[in-house]
Amino acid sequence: MADERHEWFLNQIFRHRAALHRYLRKFTCGAEDIEDLIQETYVRLYGLADYRAVESPKALLFRIAHNLAVERARSRKAQATDSMADLELLGVYSTEVPADEQLDARRQFESFCAAVDRLPPLCRRAFVLRKVFKLSHAEISEVLGVSHSTIEKHVAKGLVRCRDYLRELGLLEVTEAKIKSTAPRRVTGAGDADE
Repeated sequence: MADERHEWFLNQIFRHRAALHRYLRKFTCGAEDIEDLIQETYVRLYGLADYRAVESPKALLFRIAHNLAVERARSRKAQATDSMADLELLGVYSTEVPADEQLDARRQFESFCAAVDRLPPLCRRAFVLRKVFKLSHAEISEVLGVSHSTIEKHVAKGLVRCRDYLRELGLLEVTEAKIKSTAPRRVTGAGDADE
């Protein structure tokens, strides 16, 4: 049984080490962090009670590694925040985004999530793996078992459908209007602003 688990681990998990290393580079500070995360991910996967029931070992590998990287980043951020707790006494003011802008951003994010949720299942999975998890087309193709061109089509369809959904809600025009209002205006020959 231990030999069977070991064989599964080598064939289904360990063979993705290089791709996992590249993926974790996006979330960590250095090679030591990456190695720590990979080892911790391996320990969790190797210790799975019912490893045979895992439908997509590679997807699970990346999910666990991603979650561990996020946990580590949050922990470091909390430690940094704790050590800076006395900044108020120094008269340092917050540079945070105002609450109303945070609320607008949260609403836009929730609307975007709703748009993604409305995508057909395969399209949604391809879109999320590409745009959220930044996997390559080759990696997505391996996880989903579909061709590169199918992935490209689903990602493009996802972008169009999400854009259309946000436009229906009136959120896309608001964002575009904000961009236009903050963009510098060019003056053309006769002094007319370039629209």
